[in-house]
Amino acid sequence: MTKILTLLVAVPLLNGCGDPGLLVTNDAYESRIVIEGVLIPGRPVDRIRVMRNVRLEQNLTRTPLTLSDANVSLIDESNGKRYQLRYHPGTLFIEQYFEYTGKDLQIEHGGTYTLEVDAVVETRQLSTRATTTVPEPGFEILDISPAVTTYRPTDANGDIEDITIAIQRSPGTRFYLLTVRPLSASQTNFIYDNPFVDESPGEVDLDDFNYEWEWLQNTPVEAGRSTMHVFWWDVWFYSRYEIVIFAADTNYSSFLQTFDDVQEDDGNFHAPEFRLEGDGIGYFGSAVTDTVMLEITR
Repeated sequence: MTKILTLLVAVPLLNGCGDPGLLVTNDAYESRIVIEGVLIPGRPVDRIRVMRNVRLEQNLTRTPLTLSDANVSLIDESNGKRYQLRYHPGTLFIEQYFEYTGKDLQIEHGGTYTLEVDAVVETRQLSTRATTTVPEPGFEILDISPAVTTYRPTDANGDIEDITIAIQRSPGTRFYLLTVRPLSASQTNFIYDNPFVDESPGEVDLDDFNYEWEWLQNTPVEAGRSTMHVFWWDVWFYSRYEIVIFAADTNYSSFLQTFDDVQEDDGNFHAPEFRLEGDGIGYFGSAVTDTVMLEITR
């Protein structure tokens, strides 16, 4: 998910309507707090990223993106207790985030939590807040079929066989994100004989193929069984794969569904659904996760 917010940080507000040759300028730029964070029940509160947006062509080597001096806190709405998050420094951007280091905070299924952030960006005092309700228990991966397979096998009729994953839904949750990541990705185990892209041996940009995602939306509200698919354009290497499925709250799902689809049919533009109050953009949500392994053999 870091790739998503890296795009957000670098993109200023768009200035124009209905113009396919949209002119992007700094005229409408306003400093904002950029949030990236997901709470997962049973896990520590960490990797809450608090950043700033930037102008077009701004020198990022001289502009720290992470707001290390921000005041960041998490409120447990069940009892009103406030927990102060601390900045976790790192040499790399991905290593810079906020976390709670105490032992007295447990993220619970069905719990409601509010993130509050105050920060100064370009001499402006900014603030933002967002509230998430963690999905209820019940979500789990039931089965993957097949768990080990060759690339694009065919059945007795010559039809390409699918990779399917059966899940048990969480009651009240209607959006499920599936991520696919190879454990080994190199020039030597890339699947060159595929019908989707034409890559020259040894010249593959591995970053373009080492992370894929799909989602299932508008599932029934009640608990029950659903099926998700790993498509053949999601697997690019002869490798074992880690597949993580997120049962996502409305904050996280709304952002994922709108962040890269901001132009209407008539050409007009709209902002993604951030669900952050005040001066914030990005997302703060919650999810329940489960993991299964897949292997593609030669």
